[in-house]
Amino acid sequence: MKILKTFFLFAIITVLFSQIEEAPKPITRDFIPAGSIEAALEQNSSSKLLLVQLDLKNDSLFTLVDQALPNLELYSGPASYHRILYPKHLDKIESVITSEFFNVINDNYTLLNSSRDFWIDVKQGSETQGVFSDDEAIEYTCACLTGASDCVKLGWDESWYNPFDYWGEAWYGYEPPNYQSIDEIRVVVRGGQCDELPFWSETYMGMMDNSGNWSQDYELSIEYTDNEFIVGNIWNGTMLMPRIGSEDNYCIDSIRLKFYYTCDEPLSVESLSATNGESCTNVDISWDITSSDIESLILYRDNTEIAQLGTSQSSYQDWGATSDQNHLYCIEVLNECGASEKVCNIGSLKSAPSSPGNVIASDGSFSNIVNVNWLSSDDTTEEYRIYRDGSWMGFVAPNILEYTDYIPEMDQVYNYCIEAINDCGQSNWNCDYGYIQEPGGDINLDGNIDVLDVITIMNIILATYEPSLEELSLSDLNNDTFINILDIVIITNTILNQ
Repeated sequence: MKILKTFFLFAIITVLFSQIEEAPKPITRDFIPAGSIEAALEQNSSSKLLLVQLDLKNDSLFTLVDQALPNLELYSGPASYHRILYPKHLDKIESVITSEFFNVINDNYTLLNSSRDFWIDVKQGSETQGVFSDDEAIEYTCACLTGASDCVKLGWDESWYNPFDYWGEAWYGYEPPNYQSIDEIRVVVRGGQCDELPFWSETYMGMMDNSGNWSQDYELSIEYTDNEFIVGNIWNGTMLMPRIGSEDNYCIDSIRLKFYYTCDEPLSVESLSATNGESCTNVDISWDITSSDIESLILYRDNTEIAQLGTSQSSYQDWGATSDQNHLYCIEVLNECGASEKVCNIGSLKSAPSSPGNVIASDGSFSNIVNVNWLSSDDTTEEYRIYRDGSWMGFVAPNILEYTDYIPEMDQVYNYCIEAINDCGQSNWNCDYGYIQEPGGDINLDGNIDVLDVITIMNIILATYEPSLEELSLSDLNNDTFINILDIVIITNTILNQ
C-alpha cells in the first residue's frame, strides 16, 4: 500500500513538472457566425408559435437536440439558445431531453411586425457601466479573439498553472428612447472563452434589476460567436443593464441591445382659427385638442416659434403681429414620442385705412366755393378729415365722399388733402389743388353781361352763329368743354344776381 501511494505521488509531481517545462500554446478563436432565433420558422406558416430556451450545457445535450432538429442552427456548441418554434418542434425536444434542460418562455409568441419601430445600441466590451471582482479578475484585453478590439476579460489569472479560477463581472447600461409600449428586447453578446478548461461554459448573462439582482441566467458559448437572447422587461432605474459573469477568461467583444417598441406621435389639433382684421392690436388664435396623450403644444407664426403652451390651453393672443401683413399661424402637438403634423391658418391685424383715392378739387368751376370729392378708402370706419394747405378744415362721416370749402379767396390756389380715419389710426393724405374764378358771361365783349350774351350762347348751341375761338371759350361757363343749357343757366343766374 505504501508503495502504491508513493507511485501516485510521484506520478502527480511528474505531471506538474512536465507542464511547467511545456507551457500551453496560446488559444486562438476565430469568429463563428451564430444561427438565427427564427431559424426553424417556415415561410407563410400560420401555426402557433412558442419561444423556447434550450439549456444545452454539454456535448451530450447539444448532440441530442442538434440531431433531432438540425434546422435550429445550433452553430455555437454547448450553450443556452433561444429559438422560436412550432409545437411539433417542442414534441421532438421533449422526446430527447428532459424539462430540466428547456423552458417555454412564451407559449403564444407573436412575431414582430416588420414595420415596428426599433432602436439599436452597440457598446464595445471595454465600455462597461461597471465591473466587479473580489480578486481583481478583470483585464481589458481581447486575448484570444481574432480581429476583436476594445474588449474586457472576466475571470482571469496570471499564471497558466494556477489551479484556481477567479470570478469577474461586467455590466452595461442602455437608455432606450421614449416609448408607450415595449414589443421585445433582445441582447446579443459577442465574445468567447480564452481558457481551454473547462470544456463547457461557465459564463452567464442576465439582466440586472433595481436591487442589483440577476434575471434568469443565459449560458454563453465558449466559442467566439454571437449569443442572442430575447430578455424580459427588467430595468435598473431608467436603464436596461445586461450583466455578464465568468470565471473562465471570457472576453467580451461587444454587447448589442435591440429595443423594439411602440411610440406614436399625438393627433393634431382640429379647427385652428385665427382672426382676420378684427383687432388693431392682436390676433386671436383658437383650436380644439383631440388627444389626451400630449405634453405640450408649440405655436408658430410664419414658421417661427412664438409660444410653448400647456396641454389645457386652447387659445392664444398674439400681440406681436405686424400691421398690413397676413401671418401663417401653425400649431403642433408634442408628446414623449414626437410631434404631430402642423395645422395652420391665416390671421391678420385690422389695419389703418388706405388713402382715399382720386381726390379732385374744383379748378375755378365756381365763383365762391371750391368743391372737393374723392373715392372711398378701405376700412374707414370713423371719418374723413379735410385739410387745406396743411391746416385742418373739418371732417365728414365715412359714407360721405365730398366736402365744400365756402371761404376761398379769389386768385388763391389751395392744396386740399383728405385723410381717412378708423380706430387703428389714419391713412396717408391724398391731395389736389383747387381755386375759385370770377364768373364769365360777357360773350360779346361789350363790357356787360346781359340778355345779348344769352342770345349769343343760344345761337351757338343752335348752330345759327359761327363764334370765334374767344367767344367759344367765354361761352363754356362751367369749363366742361361743352356749350349747352348748363351754360345758359349759369349766365342767367349771373344776370339775376347782379
